[in-house]
Amino acid sequence: MILLIYMQRIEREWIMDLIRLIEEKSAGIAVVGMGYVGLPTAAVLAAKGFRVVGADINPSVVACVNRGTSPINEPGLEELVREAVANGKLKAVLSAREAARESDVVIVVVQTPIDEEKRPDLSALKSALRDVAVALRKEHLVIIESTIPPGTTRNVIAPILEESGLKAGEDFFLAYSPERAIPTRTLAEIQSNARIVGGVNRASSQVAAALYRQITSGDVYEESVEVVEVVKLIENTFRDVNIALANELALLCETIGVDVIKAINLANKHPRVNLHMPGAGVGGHCLPKDPYFLINEAERHGLKLKVIEAARERNDSMPLHVLSKIEEALKSKGKSVSQAKVAVLGIAYKGNTDDVRLSPAEPVIKSLMNRGVDVISHDPYAKHDFGGRFSNDLKEVVAGADVVVILTDHDEYKKLRLEEIKPLLKRDAVVIDGRRVLSRENVEKVGLRYAGIGC
Repeated sequence: MILLIYMQRIEREWIMDLIRLIEEKSAGIAVVGMGYVGLPTAAVLAAKGFRVVGADINPSVVACVNRGTSPINEPGLEELVREAVANGKLKAVLSAREAARESDVVIVVVQTPIDEEKRPDLSALKSALRDVAVALRKEHLVIIESTIPPGTTRNVIAPILEESGLKAGEDFFLAYSPERAIPTRTLAEIQSNARIVGGVNRASSQVAAALYRQITSGDVYEESVEVVEVVKLIENTFRDVNIALANELALLCETIGVDVIKAINLANKHPRVNLHMPGAGVGGHCLPKDPYFLINEAERHGLKLKVIEAARERNDSMPLHVLSKIEEALKSKGKSVSQAKVAVLGIAYKGNTDDVRLSPAEPVIKSLMNRGVDVISHDPYAKHDFGGRFSNDLKEVVAGADVVVILTDHDEYKKLRLEEIKPLLKRDAVVIDGRRVLSRENVEKVGLRYAGIGC
């Protein structure tokens, strides 16, 4: 009994020591993975006063950060990085092991994609964890922010870190707190969104929660790690299912001659209705993959998630629907696909960002190329295409086009000067609006034909 009381007192002292370091901003922070979430997280922590070491396996990313510049197009991020590097609060290294050695807290936020069979690929996460394990010491706090399947923290992450000879929850703290941010608003959301924290034990939750309270003005909720793992997947699956419903309604409205956007906007006037908007497909690092983490876990237990699977199927089919609209437009002109020039506006998955991960533009562009179409794409933020012709010069892209397809809701496309573009296009050119950023009236007013998703 005396020994138990003594051990509990020692544990409390460990917790309070690290919490004190965090609250005083004296704790060193390592951020493993300097991507679309990792780098903004590192920059915010540095701006809050922490000493931060970022780790990434990409030498160009590390060099870019150490020059005080950002490899990511995110509003306000470059300024934060520049200031943090100049103040000596942020540096980047190539080794997660080195970053962990210099720190008291390690945040791991590397990509966890799905493979060709739609199954979770945790290889990057496992590799990062093995590097961290080598440098792990007593009283370290390790937080995982990467999206993971249910059960991963205890069954995969903890065993890898325990290869260090230390025990999770006893010798070091281990928690899971999924990121909640979206491109173009990442910095604001990191600092204002509520956070959920799940530790392998209560002490781990408490220490991790103390860190996030230094970052965000939003509430910080503590729960079991198993609950938190599922919550993250529920959030993105909800959005994916909601979009799938909107897309199904769009297909119906096209068939019966109703404008789905008008219908959805009016339906959303109801106090208990909040439908998302339809579009050319779902992209990014979360929505196209996170539902599969639930689907695969359900399959392991002999359960079929029919609604979630159907939503994924519907959203994945939308780029094909765009292709069918292109074919219909060309057929109405008496032109075959192989004879046409198609201008694709937008290859990023989301407006005002350069993020092309799992963008719906990829299957559209590649399918057009496979059919012999003369396809050229434009994006004001991205720097490359998916293997085809690409230009940041809008006039060059639309010149001589039979069809203009809008696949990203960039602000630049919402403000298109149609009267300047029309003379550059082929006669009877068609605008296919995959994001409904233009009004039919404005397009037809300048003498162009219009075909939008859901109308």
